[in-house]
Parts: sequence; structure tokens; C-alpha cells
Amino acid sequence: MGHYRRNRNYDLIIFYFVGMWILSVIGLLVALLLPITVVIILGLLGIAMAVATFMWRLGNMLIFLIPILFGVLHFLLIIILIDWLGAALIISVFIGTVLIFLTIAFLGIKLIEYSISEALMYAFTILIVFVVFAFIYIFIPVSSPFFLVVAGIFVLAFALYTVYELDCIRNEFIRENEVLFFALRLYLNLAFILINLLVSNRKRR
Repeated sequence: MGHYRRNRNYDLIIFYFVGMWILSVIGLLVALLLPITVVIILGLLGIAMAVATFMWRLGNMLIFLIPILFGVLHFLLIIILIDWLGAALIISVFIGTVLIFLTIAFLGIKLIEYSISEALMYAFTILIVFVVFAFIYIFIPVSSPFFLVVAGIFVLAFALYTVYELDCIRNEFIRENEVLFFALRLYLNLAFILINLLVSNRKRR
């Protein structure tokens, strides 16, 4: 138990992680009111800020702008995919994904409080994703069950990677000035790997 409590900033990282998902939803709602050209510019700005944050390992409050801008980017992706796959499928998958990650954050806290094993955490995550997507399949008239399954596989991959990151973070020593950085890393999920690769290649040059 003492081993799990070693990282005193773990709960704070998860708190910020949840906040970033909420800010993403706010960013998406704000994007509804903006012209499409502004949405595109803000989405690209969010990507640029994320890359710059990992390149210079920034940890100030400006990090909170990134999930808002990524919310705008999510809106852009949604309107592109809606024309292809239908509104019911895309919107239900987005809402389901937000609920899944908020649930994982809650389980991440319980992981420490009740010393839940990593295997059980992974099992809970798989069950949550299955239940959410089964609910969508049964109750939402989606246009393509095939793409719903594909979306479920991608969300499951993101969710399992988040659990892996939570397990890594709880066992790391994280300084106060790195809390926001690690929360953003957790929020960006697998995109963090791609950004990190870009940053690493740039530094080698």
C-alpha cells in the first residue's frame, strides 16, 4: 500500500485529466458557434501547442488551452465523419468515449484506495468499453455496425493504454511542476507517442 502512495501527486494528475476532458467538451460546444475557417485554425493551433509543450516540456497553466483547442479539433473531425458515417454513430461514440475515460479516471482513484490489481483494472476497462458499445449497438440506430465495432476496438486500445499510463504514473516520482505535463500526457493518450516521436526526431537533427 505504501508503494502505491509514494506518488502524492497521483490524485491531482487524475483530477486535471478529468478537467481536461471536461474542457474538451466545452471546446466542442464553443466550436458550434464558430465559422469553419476559425475551427480549422484553432484545431491546428491545438496540435501545434501540444507539440511545443512536449518539445520544451512546459508545465504552466497555458496547458489548459490545449484540451479546449482539441475539443474544437474533435468538433472538426465529427462534422467530417458525420457526412460519411452518420450523426447517430459519431455522436454516440464520442459521448460514449468521454464516459469511458471519466469512468477510468474514477477507477484510477479506486485503484489506489483499495489496492486494485493491474489485471483487475484492465478487466474492468474491457468490460466498461464492451458495455458502452453494446448499449450503443442495441439502443442507437447506427448506420454501420461494422464501423461501430472498429470504433470500439480503437477506443479499447486508447482505454487500455490509459490504464497502462496510470500504472506507470502512480509508480513514478513526479515533481509539483510536472503535474500538468503528466496530466496532459495522460489526456493525449496514444497521440502522446506520435508527438514524442516527432519531438525526438527533431531533437536528433
